[in-house]
Amino acid sequence: MSKGVTGIIVAGGLSRRFGSDKASASLRGRPLLQWVRDALAPAVDEIVIVTAAGQTLPPMHPAIPATVVEDREPERGPLAGLAAGFAAAGSPVCFATSCDAPLLRTAVAERVIDALGAHDAALPEVGGFQQPLTAAYRREPCLAAAEAALAGGGNKVIDAFAALDVLALGEDRLTRVDPDLRSFRNANTPEDLAAIATLLDSPPPAAPPRRKRARARTKSRRRH
Repeated sequence: MSKGVTGIIVAGGLSRRFGSDKASASLRGRPLLQWVRDALAPAVDEIVIVTAAGQTLPPMHPAIPATVVEDREPERGPLAGLAAGFAAAGSPVCFATSCDAPLLRTAVAERVIDALGAHDAALPEVGGFQQPLTAAYRREPCLAAAEAALAGGGNKVIDAFAALDVLALGEDRLTRVDPDLRSFRNANTPEDLAAIATLLDSPPPAAPPRRKRARARTKSRRRH
């Protein structure tokens, strides 16, 4: 996979349903933020972490250089976090995720980035919903669209990018690298985190076999 990609981790959500800072919540002795960072790092050239104002990030080992920026509009949801990340990104392409998706697979990030092509954004569709926080974006048009939406009072990510060239990635494009789509499991509540911990004890199903392409039949010529 060619790089030139900034990985954006949105870590500054209000965590109302979780009840505490999700970035620092522990899963098997590691903060959720580290799980996401470790999965994302091999797929990108740099990492930008978007925090809430005054948020303290958990220590992560080993330390990997990252740019940390504050989301100045905490009540505006992920769209404001994305805008802050795009503004700080040093690459023309960004892959965005959230700090509460500890089962993100590097291969999923790579597949979504590769699918972007000349599109403005590549958004997976899982369970009938687009996934803007496991998606690839072309920085300049998406930053402009996010800032325009925020300036107009909009908070919804999907609406902000509705006028752009957005590629929808169906589940069949993703299950070959993540058979049970664990990358899209979020720890929105403590109960969700407990369920994710249970998943770590169960091996993921095998990827579906690749379909063999039928060989074209050719007529043989006899020599006389």
